[in-house]
Amino acid sequence: MTAPSLLFALKDFIGEKTKNMQLGDGDRPPAVHLGWLPNAGQPEVINGKLIPPRASDSDFPYIIIRALDGEDGEDYGSVKIRILVGTKSADDEGYLDILHLIEVLRNSLLSTAVIGQRFEIKRPLKWTLYEDQPYPEWIGEIMTTWTVPTVLREVEGL
Repeated sequence: MTAPSLLFALKDFIGEKTKNMQLGDGDRPPAVHLGWLPNAGQPEVINGKLIPPRASDSDFPYIIIRALDGEDGEDYGSVKIRILVGTKSADDEGYLDILHLIEVLRNSLLSTAVIGQRFEIKRPLKWTLYEDQPYPEWIGEIMTTWTVPTVLREVEGL
């Protein structure tokens, strides 16, 4: 259960690092979620297309931690994690709020390097602030790769 353990360790770590931040129109710290935002209701069908529900105002600001894929090598494994961040601000500061949140996470992750006593971040860490933003919502992401303990082979009879 290495990937879930990494996700929970990251959630605790990020929650601690961002608990005193005041972001967006609500001037509150971001809520940290694993996988996706909590269910916002039923999707709609418009012109035969399934449209997922939009995030509500109460979902902002948020951080979503999502495992993307993993790989096991001989000596160690790796897991790719996408960290999605979102704030909501009707003023011109929204751009700076999301950039500040990305910067706090980037600095915290890279300076700590090892999370949960066994998960090590690999460089490069990549971040993106999307050029097209759904104003007044501001969205960005951080892509990370983590070294994780590998599964050791067991040989019966030894």
